[in-house]
Amino acid sequence: MNLQKDKPCVTQMSIGDTLYIVESIAAETATETAYDKVKRLISDNVNSTKYSPEKAQKSA
Repeated sequence: MNLQKDKPCVTQMSIGDTLYIVESIAAETATETAYDKVKRLISDNVNSTKYSPEKAQKSA
């Protein structure tokens, strides 16, 4: 998906009874793609101590 400058991209998705509408627009000063940003956010939080799958399984 290519975003054009100053032209928003609107995506709609229904999950259950909720309709989600996401509007995005490319920033002129953007230095990374959405894919790169999500990948970085996930990588940055992999070793986070806020959530531990092992602890979640033991408490279940």
